[in-house]
Amino acid sequence: MEPHRLDLAMACVAHRGPDGEGRVSRRHGRLIMGHRRLSIFDPGAGGHQPMLGPSGDCLVFNGCIYNYLELRSELIALGHGFRTGSDTEVVLAAWREWGEAAFSRFNGTWALALHDAASDRLVISRDRLGVRPLYMFRQPGRMILASEIRAVVAASGQPVRVDAVQAFDFLSLGLSDHQDRTMVDGITQVPAGALWVEDSQGALTRRRYHDWPEPLPAPEAAQAIKHLPRLLTSATGLRLRAHVPVAAQLSGGMDSGAVAWAIGSQAQSMTAPFLGFFSYGYDRGGEEYNEIQAARQTRDHVAAAASFHEVRVDPTPSLDDIEAFLAAQEVPVSTPSPVAGLRLYRAMRKAGAVVALTGDGSDELFAGYTRRYLPVAWRDAVRSGALAEGWDYWSSPELHWRDGLARLVWSLPFPALSALMARRTHMAVLTDDFRLSHDDRLRDLAVRQSLPLAELGRVDAQGGALSQILRYADRNAMAVGMESRSPFLDYRVAELAMRLPMTLKVSGRGGKLPLRDAMAPFLPPRVIGGAKNRGLGHAEQFRVGSLDLGDLLAEPPKAASEMINAGRLARALRQHPSDPRLWWPVCFLLWLRQVERQWP
Repeated sequence: MEPHRLDLAMACVAHRGPDGEGRVSRRHGRLIMGHRRLSIFDPGAGGHQPMLGPSGDCLVFNGCIYNYLELRSELIALGHGFRTGSDTEVVLAAWREWGEAAFSRFNGTWALALHDAASDRLVISRDRLGVRPLYMFRQPGRMILASEIRAVVAASGQPVRVDAVQAFDFLSLGLSDHQDRTMVDGITQVPAGALWVEDSQGALTRRRYHDWPEPLPAPEAAQAIKHLPRLLTSATGLRLRAHVPVAAQLSGGMDSGAVAWAIGSQAQSMTAPFLGFFSYGYDRGGEEYNEIQAARQTRDHVAAAASFHEVRVDPTPSLDDIEAFLAAQEVPVSTPSPVAGLRLYRAMRKAGAVVALTGDGSDELFAGYTRRYLPVAWRDAVRSGALAEGWDYWSSPELHWRDGLARLVWSLPFPALSALMARRTHMAVLTDDFRLSHDDRLRDLAVRQSLPLAELGRVDAQGGALSQILRYADRNAMAVGMESRSPFLDYRVAELAMRLPMTLKVSGRGGKLPLRDAMAPFLPPRVIGGAKNRGLGHAEQFRVGSLDLGDLLAEPPKAASEMINAGRLARALRQHPSDPRLWWPVCFLLWLRQVERQWP
């Protein structure tokens, strides 16, 4: 690789690691390993990367191994010595002691590349859920890996070409993380749970070190729920480990409330400086979505001694906010609501926090999206003739009739489905040629939209829905030099969730039933019994019509001309300014403009 390309690639991820930089060349210059460091453990020079082990192994590693202290003690008993307080050194020692079996022992998040000196193999791995990102560009005799897409583009020197299938999936359904391919043609994600090995000749073996369990029978699953508070407490305790200040997000809902309870239950044993809870709300409008008061009440209930910080913003983000958010995310996003996450991480970083605990992942693992899952449960019941069960879902206050009928639309004969989709406001702004040329892809998406509830829950927990949330959190936090951590993403909590049948997770009472039952003794009744929390940044998703998009629509990016009719989009925004689906073509154009103007 030309030195200037490596320099450019390292600069692309500088925000992920503002505390240090290192490079190592191996295989007589054919393997170059670079790293930008965000210091969490052993913030001094001891944790610098790339890190060399006593046997000559070399590691670059993004993430944290939260159980590194337990592994370190075990390795010391086996004869290993340590010169630093870093979890990176523990990874090297674990590899030397246990080889590939080491990855199953890690409780943490990671994306790493390890060069084994003795065998001249390059080991590539990603954590079980894919919390930390890893992207790849590969062609004969050449492989590039990096934590962000821009860095891969910079290192490869390849022009950016839009993957047309990914573009259609996004513009029609807002999908972005549902498969390993990305919006940039030729750049793919290394899958979650991957353990890939490249030998000295460049041959790549792809396999997994982890597989998720199948659901248990309902009686056994009901017993498993009893273990959830204990697991959540343990997972939170591990994620409070740091040698830098820690903070936590807190809304009025159950997910962050459960994490706050787990924090409060072990406040006396915390070793890292804890800066308290940060809650997000609005001024100058948006009061109906404001959860600050509810969050404060939860804090008072579970951790009254902890500090409480209010972060209040205008509910309509500026175009600068949106641009910064898209630059952090690197690909189009299905809703502008996660811009709230970036605003919140900025406030926490400004207060001195480097690590943030969140409730991310609970909705995907425990079926919290009632607007997504109840219509599917109702449709499945109707199809199977279970009319009493279907009525239980249909009469639920959590299920709107429009959502139920919208789910049935995907079961229509394809000509009728295609005609209906063509008339949807967000689809009508696409060029006719682009839409018609992807009819076969629409058939594939219809199959996906018609999955039964059990299969949909598995796909969401192990793929698209969760992967999207993980990207939002990782990129927003890393954009300001922070690490996000969620106890719900502990693999033990995730395995428990995946053992629970969807019928135990969602019913006419709503979603996340196991979590509600498990946390009932510990959280206020209004949190346990309340409707689905609207989520962080709910107000922002209805403000797309308030953005000043005149320049964007007058001179849209060149690459979009074959996909989006800018004139139709302008008219649609005037006629339907609060339609959240119009955000998809707007976001796609904003992203393409950034690619054309700012990407390497």
